[in-house]
Amino acid sequence: MKVKRLKRANRLLTFYKYNYKFVAPYRVLVDGTFCNAALQEKLNLAEQIPKYLTEETHLMTTNCVLKELEKFGPLLYGAFVIAKQFEIAECTHSTPRAASDCLAHLARRAASGKTKYLIATQDDELTEKLRAIVGTPIMYIKFKTVLLDNISEATKAGCSKEESEIKKLKELKNALIGQQELKKKKKKKGVNPLSCKKKIMKASVDIVRTGERTASGKRKRTKKKGSSMDEE
Repeated sequence: MKVKRLKRANRLLTFYKYNYKFVAPYRVLVDGTFCNAALQEKLNLAEQIPKYLTEETHLMTTNCVLKELEKFGPLLYGAFVIAKQFEIAECTHSTPRAASDCLAHLARRAASGKTKYLIATQDDELTEKLRAIVGTPIMYIKFKTVLLDNISEATKAGCSKEESEIKKLKELKNALIGQQELKKKKKKKGVNPLSCKKKIMKASVDIVRTGERTASGKRKRTKKKGSSMDEE
């Protein structure tokens, strides 16, 4: 079961890596409900989540989450202590908002920004909001272990839209390249100037022996100029 769980996590993460540019170290935003569930199940989140994702991981929360947990006092004091151990992600809310609204806000920003978050929550209402936000991985605790939620329909649709646009761009590029190659083929080639150059006829010199002899007894030789081409 453990091997299947890790294979499933790897398959889901590969999808988010390829389609939504998630890279390690992963940033996991946790809320109070997730911390409380971990406390009840006696899970060490700082140990279990990086092991499950098999990559370096930064566990994070927000000031809005901490303020909300603090309001509950002794009821959620244990979850508050756990959440305080994590890094604080800037949420830009000067006035604290409900934890679910804060995390949903960060998830929407992450969908169109460079900083990507995995959201860890047990809140069903927040989970439904997150499933409507494209490219948002959701984590939850079940069967005393940490799990990644299935890919939402909105995330699948967003991925298909991007793939369709990329395909159209490739088709347009191939069409333009094809037109350029066709123009090159249709372009008339000029006459090679070297083929029109007149041939230079070299004069040949024939040595003709005459019957006359010199004082030494050798025959005289006279040079006869002529063309290498036969006279018509």
